Amino acid sequence: MSKIIKWLVLAVVAVALLIKLSLWWSVRNIMEEAANSLQPFAEITYRGVTSSFDGRVGLEGLEVRVPMARDSITIEHAQLKFNGLGELLRFKERLEQGKFPEQMAIDLKGIALQVHGPFMQTLYDAPAERSVFTAMSEVSCGKIKHIGTVELLDMGYRTLETDAEFSYRLEPGAQKLTFNLLADTRDMLETRLSMALINVSDNPGDLRMNPPRVSSMTFEMNDNQYLRKVQAFCAGKLGQSEEEYQKTALAKFDSVLRSQRVGLDQPVLDAYARYLKDPQSLRLEINPTEGMAWDGLQFFEAKDVLQMVNPVLLINQELVQPLGFAWVDPGQIREMGALEKVVAEESQSSRENSSQYDFVPVEHLAQYTGKRLQFLTYDGTYYQGILHKVENSRAYLTVQFGAGSAEMFLRLDKIDKVRVNF
Repeated sequence: MSKIIKWLVLAVVAVALLIKLSLWWSVRNIMEEAANSLQPFAEITYRGVTSSFDGRVGLEGLEVRVPMARDSITIEHAQLKFNGLGELLRFKERLEQGKFPEQMAIDLKGIALQVHGPFMQTLYDAPAERSVFTAMSEVSCGKIKHIGTVELLDMGYRTLETDAEFSYRLEPGAQKLTFNLLADTRDMLETRLSMALINVSDNPGDLRMNPPRVSSMTFEMNDNQYLRKVQAFCAGKLGQSEEEYQKTALAKFDSVLRSQRVGLDQPVLDAYARYLKDPQSLRLEINPTEGMAWDGLQFFEAKDVLQMVNPVLLINQELVQPLGFAWVDPGQIREMGALEKVVAEESQSSRENSSQYDFVPVEHLAQYTGKRLQFLTYDGTYYQGILHKVENSRAYLTVQFGAGSAEMFLRLDKIDKVRVNF
């Protein structure tokens, strides 16, 4: 009996060693193929290969040098993580089948970029196209409108070192994909992005014909040392005190949003002012209603947009309420000393603008057969399609879903607003 146990133990050890050796050899071959295919555009080197029996394989001391750019990226440790060895072994099999792996995480420790290098200049020196999402990146700093690599060097940054992790899980049966992205840059800030997608196929080729839909998204920034340094740097440029520059930064943020036709209500601006004073954490959660189209929001009143997007905002762990904004004229400037008056004017402007929309009474829908209409239901769901007929207290229409279309109907008593899309 003891001999049988002894041989069983030896067999298990031998199998484990073979698996570990196979993993090491597979990773080494993959890296050699990648290095050969990228030459002469990039040179890839690494110190060694790591692997474990809990579903992890990785590289130590990874460096990617790009001779043409005269720059390089170094990573102390890069690894793929799976939920167990079985998932790791099925990874290559699913790729060969042309399918996404059901679960995977990429963990990168010690990503280092030189601030004065070409890679950082490409990332920072070319400002992103102005939008609502880039409003926080614009600064009032004398002649400087965006922080670039020269300003980063002036603020004391020499090398940016980041730990990052990207993970996702695919549920083929439910056609649901959830993923998380974490990036922690030393002496700057920690950012987190979580997103859940539905209507997701495990075949990459199907995504173009039938794109997924966002069911929830969360974005979070923690311990924003970068914002503190930017404020101190720009306050010095303008000869302002810390308190004075916080008001200047708030006015800049407000004016950039207004250039995109978004005028935030006073409680939201007050919350952002608190964040500028003490930038500990900012968290935004979005839970879009089913059928909402992101490119159609500008056609609806502000309160209806909030109902469709369902945002939740927390500043320094405190819930911001109420959330509100108004569509404004891009040329309209808010005077920070008379905010209450402007809020009242915006509300009046919003009411006047809403009267200009081509809203259609629900009881007159039959007159618009053959027209493309936009529908908003009382539960906040958005639809856009061509109306075919109205009968039996229902509106029948054709709506677009990805690259295809579908026939559907809406009960008239469920429709809140209808607008003609000429």
